[in-house]
Amino acid sequence: MEAACKWGGLPTGPSLKHLTEPGYGFPKKQQVLALQELTRAHIDSFNHAVGEGLHLAVQVRRLAGLQCSVCL
Repeated sequence: MEAACKWGGLPTGPSLKHLTEPGYGFPKKQQVLALQELTRAHIDSFNHAVGEGLHLAVQVRRLAGLQCSVCL
């Protein structure tokens, strides 16, 4: 019976009520370290792709003599 009391207050379906809270979308002063570590690989990968990866892709196109289809 204890488990039924523990899980009895859960919502029956999804809710968007938190999207209208005044502070929604703004990071808190103290971030949750576990969430930062969880997303770090994705952020580092994105930063690499946008920064160094994009730069390397442009260099490869130049070395291969390829032109952008928009530039033609």
